[in-house]
Amino acid sequence: MKYLGIIFDFNGTLFLDSDKHEEAWRNFSKKLRGNSLNDEELQKVMHGRTNKSLIEYLLGASIDDEKLFQLSEEKEQIYREMCIKDITNFKLTPGAIELLDYLKEKQIPYTIATASGKTNLSFYFKNLNLNKWFDLNKIVFDDGLILSKPEPDIYLKAAAKIGIKPEKCIVVEDAISGIESAYRANIGKIIAIGPENKHKNLKKLKGVNYVISNFKEFDRNIFW
Repeated sequence: MKYLGIIFDFNGTLFLDSDKHEEAWRNFSKKLRGNSLNDEELQKVMHGRTNKSLIEYLLGASIDDEKLFQLSEEKEQIYREMCIKDITNFKLTPGAIELLDYLKEKQIPYTIATASGKTNLSFYFKNLNLNKWFDLNKIVFDDGLILSKPEPDIYLKAAAKIGIKPEKCIVVEDAISGIESAYRANIGKIIAIGPENKHKNLKKLKGVNYVISNFKEFDRNIFW
């Protein structure tokens, strides 16, 4: 099958920052409920999820928008400071720049579908030069309204933003919830990305077609 467009998750995919989000959430969990998130919780309720989903999980209750914004910004400030301090690793995933340049040159539609909020998205645009490749108006992010992954909404909306039917799209994801979201959105091909020690488990997830460690391993012939 010929695929016509590609949708990238961002955190843990185009930007390898999972360690920073995990550390920030572990510390924030201690503040909110008295104990850290365990490894199972990190996989099931953190990766790929919106802040609202995770904060309400930690509190065991629903919260209003004002409280959500306050707590989200408190956690994200911790995370952003980690990114800035780790300047060596504050860059796009190996091979990503070359792939994005290729997509732009060939005029292949592409965008991002991320659980990150607007503040973090602006942070990435400023520090990672995303405006070179991405149209902010076509990026789907956590606006407080869209349902969290693993619901399919985020990928359905992203496919609509680039004008490609979901079954003609490729999605690149690292999170279990994100892969399920793409599968439920009827995405045509799902590429999982992660370190080699996670490849075996990623390959077992429903809908995953193949697994890569970084974008140097991405097969560009998939579009033709």
